[in-house]
Amino acid sequence: MVWRFLSTVLLLSLCTVPVHPQSQNQPPANQSYTLHVNSRVVLTDVTVTDRNGNPVRGLPESMFHIFDNNQPQAIATFEEHSSAPAVMIESAAAPAGVYSNDYLLHLPPVLNVIVIDIANLEITDQMYLNYELTKFFKKQPDDQPLAIYLRAGNGCFLVQNFTSDRGLLMAALHKAIPRLPPTGSEYLTDIETLHQVAGFLSQLPGRKNILWFSGGSTLYLRADAGIADVYENPAAWRALYDELEHERIAVYPIDARGLLNVAPRFLPLLWAQHAVMNEAAMATGGQAFYDNNGLTEMTSHILSSDGSFYTLTYSPHDLHFDNKWHKVRVALNENGYQLSYRRGYFADGSVSGVEQPEKAGARTRLLPSGEKIELPATRSLPIIFQARVLPASDPAVVSAPVVSGSSPAPPPKKGTVPFSIRYSLPADALTQQSIDGKSQVVFGVAAVALNREGRAVDSQAEKVKLTLKTDAVPLKPGVQLAFDQRLNLKKGDEYLYLAVWDMASGRLGTLQIPLQVPKTGK
Repeated sequence: MVWRFLSTVLLLSLCTVPVHPQSQNQPPANQSYTLHVNSRVVLTDVTVTDRNGNPVRGLPESMFHIFDNNQPQAIATFEEHSSAPAVMIESAAAPAGVYSNDYLLHLPPVLNVIVIDIANLEITDQMYLNYELTKFFKKQPDDQPLAIYLRAGNGCFLVQNFTSDRGLLMAALHKAIPRLPPTGSEYLTDIETLHQVAGFLSQLPGRKNILWFSGGSTLYLRADAGIADVYENPAAWRALYDELEHERIAVYPIDARGLLNVAPRFLPLLWAQHAVMNEAAMATGGQAFYDNNGLTEMTSHILSSDGSFYTLTYSPHDLHFDNKWHKVRVALNENGYQLSYRRGYFADGSVSGVEQPEKAGARTRLLPSGEKIELPATRSLPIIFQARVLPASDPAVVSAPVVSGSSPAPPPKKGTVPFSIRYSLPADALTQQSIDGKSQVVFGVAAVALNREGRAVDSQAEKVKLTLKTDAVPLKPGVQLAFDQRLNLKKGDEYLYLAVWDMASGRLGTLQIPLQVPKTGK
């Protein structure tokens, strides 16, 4: 049972983290909405642009009208968000090999994520995308943090966490592409990709924008595919849109192939791919871009305008949970404006605007393997922790003081390099229990090594029990607990996912870092 629990958390750490409400211990990272009602509350982010694509600001609430299945609704709350520079406090430079997830404490109001999906993107197209994004990063504003994810096969994984450092972003881009597209890509789905990205972003509050660079849907690579296969699994699309709505994720699909010159017989398939892009954009409040070689200009346009939007909420009149699609329409008093927003929702009570009985909060996540797991209903703030990841022979490891908690070193393996991982986490983030008059905490740690394609190649999970000094910890909530873990890594292991979690409360923290594994013997 213990290992099954550890395995579940280990898998969970690869694709999702619970959504965390704010508490007194953490300043709010950005605007959040807590709605306590007995009916469905619909939250809609609306982007308004003029004929030239520039954001329109300063519109009053009186200009907006919202309709649910063509029935006019009363706007409950209205708020304008300006495109003021996103302030993200970068962590101070840490010693070599030391990483932290404390960026979660200083997030900007709107988060932008670049997803590079090479499932259907040939090497030449990847090289062009690399060139265009490099141009963009060179001109990127200093106050515009981004994160980069790569979808190279079944898995979608982080290659660069949120940063505005141009050098880090370009290094991550050049490390990610170009590379050979995965084999069997015709069986990879857009639904799977967006599920995984939504899982990664679920720990982050507020509005998130995904700039999804791809070579179009892989569905049409199969010989038996047809135009009708756009909606080959309506239930899966429905679950996906519910999840994206819950996480306030807007999708901006971008065809990285640029302007294509295809034979007439292939045009229906190309149009079908673009139809999938349009559907994902319209369902989430984003915008699709294709038949355009200006990838740099498109990226700049999205990031310069998506920070200006209006948030509207309303409760539909006489709503019945009929499991049907409800069409949402937003209109303005004046013509000549372009509006982007979510075009509807499923009235099934599955998202957070509905107060349900005790079951509310439990949610299903789809793992990269296709397995479904239930997340616990109890949610809390993420555990902010630090990890030092270095070869075991590094002088900083050898000279470091010994800590009371450590796991036995795994047996050496030929062709691997022993690595030391020292976790440092705050004692007050864990549930303290009194056992035989002594204060103890029980938590888990897990490390998963990924190769260049994002596949898990090695892992180590531990259950840790530490006895605390009862006269010190309550008086000093900033006390840090340390635990050492060993892992054998080999050349080709390029990413490491770390997770820590409280065994009593289920509170979780994750950290994703790049690896530099030296050759054996160095």
